[in-house]
Amino acid sequence: DSKHQAGKTGAPSPVAPSTSRRLLILYGSQTGCACDVAQRVARESLRYHFEPDLKTMDSYNRTNLPSEELVVFIASTTGQAEAPANMQKFWRFLRRKDIPRSSLKTLKFTVFGLGDSSYPVYNAVARRLHQRLLDLGAEAFHPRGLGDDQDNLGYDEKLNPWLDGLWAKLNKMIPSSLKPLPRGRLLPPVYVAKVVTVKTAKKQKRLDGKASLSSSSSSSSTTPSSSSCSASPLPLCRTLSSKQLQSFSNRKEILLGEIIENRRLTAADHSQDVRHIVFDFANDRRRRQQQKGGGGGRYDDLEDVSHPAVAAISFEPGDVLDVYPQNHRGGVLKALEQLGLDPNDMISIAVNEEAPRFLRDFSAEGLSSTLPSLISAIDLFTIYLDVFGTPGRYFFEVLAHFASDEMQKEKLEEFVSAEGQLDLYVYNQREKRTYLEVLQDFKSAELPLSYLISHIPRIKARQFSIASSCLKYPNQAHICMAVVSYKTPFKRQKEGICSSWLASLDPKEGKEEGTKFLVPVSFSKGSFRMPADLTKPVIMVGPGTGIAPFMSMCQQRQQHLLLHSKTRRNGVGSCDKEKGDAAGRGSSSNNIYVFFGNRYRKKDFLYEKEWNQMCGAHNRDDDGDDDGNKSQKKEVEVEEEEEQRTISGFYAAFSRDTEKKVYVQHKLAEQKEIIWEVLGKRQGHFMLAGNAQKMPNDVRNQVREIVRVMGKMTEKEAKLFMLRLDSKRRYVQETWA
Repeated sequence: DSKHQAGKTGAPSPVAPSTSRRLLILYGSQTGCACDVAQRVARESLRYHFEPDLKTMDSYNRTNLPSEELVVFIASTTGQAEAPANMQKFWRFLRRKDIPRSSLKTLKFTVFGLGDSSYPVYNAVARRLHQRLLDLGAEAFHPRGLGDDQDNLGYDEKLNPWLDGLWAKLNKMIPSSLKPLPRGRLLPPVYVAKVVTVKTAKKQKRLDGKASLSSSSSSSSTTPSSSSCSASPLPLCRTLSSKQLQSFSNRKEILLGEIIENRRLTAADHSQDVRHIVFDFANDRRRRQQQKGGGGGRYDDLEDVSHPAVAAISFEPGDVLDVYPQNHRGGVLKALEQLGLDPNDMISIAVNEEAPRFLRDFSAEGLSSTLPSLISAIDLFTIYLDVFGTPGRYFFEVLAHFASDEMQKEKLEEFVSAEGQLDLYVYNQREKRTYLEVLQDFKSAELPLSYLISHIPRIKARQFSIASSCLKYPNQAHICMAVVSYKTPFKRQKEGICSSWLASLDPKEGKEEGTKFLVPVSFSKGSFRMPADLTKPVIMVGPGTGIAPFMSMCQQRQQHLLLHSKTRRNGVGSCDKEKGDAAGRGSSSNNIYVFFGNRYRKKDFLYEKEWNQMCGAHNRDDDGDDDGNKSQKKEVEVEEEEEQRTISGFYAAFSRDTEKKVYVQHKLAEQKEIIWEVLGKRQGHFMLAGNAQKMPNDVRNQVREIVRVMGKMTEKEAKLFMLRLDSKRRYVQETWA
């Protein structure tokens, strides 16, 4: 940030204040929720004749902040109480010690935070930002708002009254001679879209130099053939150019992972389908071309690499795989029929320059480009548009404008009113209605194609903890995925878009058809990291698929141990031996304790064989044998197994196998001496991953109780002990809904 420094002190330099009704809205968003809130603030500000200026915090020239008079901040909390990626530079700058305490004395501000109360530190980023702005002399003109994802209405439960208060306060502070515009005022669409003929499409392709996405790796035709749009039993992954791939994100490198294994981990008669899916990147030419200093190229002709090479990927245990899914072909065909579109229709798309600027800022959403300028209907609705996602409140506001049936129009307007929020939640969020289902229920609201494309967002990446080590499986990333399938409160069957799609990609069937399943993915840093000091013990708690990141970590440790043992057996020089000892020192015993939970030992004991192997001979029963040769072989096997022993203890809770339900927190209580030894005496670490409902709080409460009893502390002292673990990142959790 040296280019933003001013003078010897590095303090922000003032600029001339604005005299317009400009309302600066700065946000930090990781998954897009805070961006949605910021856009809503910007839209509503237009009603009151403000001029919204919407930016991510990192894209804003932060040295201008002392000269701002009015700012609305929207900030989400991600990971372990961390700032979102597009806010981190701004936050580092704001925390500089050389900024004078009165730098922001002319600034009036307010903050709305988005968080999840299931985490130990709730809405930490918004709280810290609010306090830091006060410390620098700024004045909060409106109380801080904190939205909780755990509330019945989600973030909206706190956001709606906070916004009402915001506009009331601003209208008093900066009165306008103009009356507020009526609610439901329709803004121009972000895109101008229309169906063009094949002849026109080919002409436009020549003019703008951009082709639509091909339907197979061997085809470069602009218009898909009719056969390519048929409902194939195999859901084909698309072959995308490097430019098209990178359009998914401008912050991450997008790679193509080939699915080479899709194995069910749970019993066939079990209600929960959990898959082990292996992505292979050995044939990722773009990565290899970059390593050779080449250009991007296309992914169309993937060539097998038969000789060893530099690994195509690199990640750390605890990292996350971002999967960019596609909609199911059969569902898309039905959707197109409902919308009156032919799969082969070519659609031209252009950015509407009449749309407000804050809606056209695609870079703020992490996208390097807009939608393709020319694309087939089947491609648009399969690859890009989240038609099977659940719409937000504003979509109903847009629908109300186009509804021709009075009863439907009245219902839509009720949904977007303050009084109708609970009804909207029951109808929409709780039932997980899709855009298509809403359009079906409100048939009189016939959205023009431009508005339809503008108000259905792009399909977002789904994140999965990586369940493998790249030391054990070079060029691969494994995930442990539960196939989402459930019934809504009104008994409507629902399937997860990404999980059901991935589960359908069977490489065995693909091989028979000569098809490779290539999936766009990227890598993200996760919340977990093994301690740098290998002598520090670690407790890992992972019920269900929460076990995935700990499998990755234990595999990594196992490979280090095997390397250390091999080095020791083969004999090394003094210098190399010292390195080998350092790699394995303290990691073979009393170091890792794994707690796993699920329903049935025989039906959903995930990775049972692998965990038994990593427990080594220490936790296995071997029958005696009088045969000398066999006994000698046994000794060798036992020695090899002991070398692979990675964990010191594995404790499993199966809640439905006993009359009284047993969960991971009960297993923790049974091992209270180990828990206290690790956390209270040996300065160890505690990691927790899994579902974000009751489990995280139950586990934390149990650990706090163990600390209180074993450490002979008061309740207050035990709470402070837990907070110190949080602050030192010795208690880390990563949970999901």
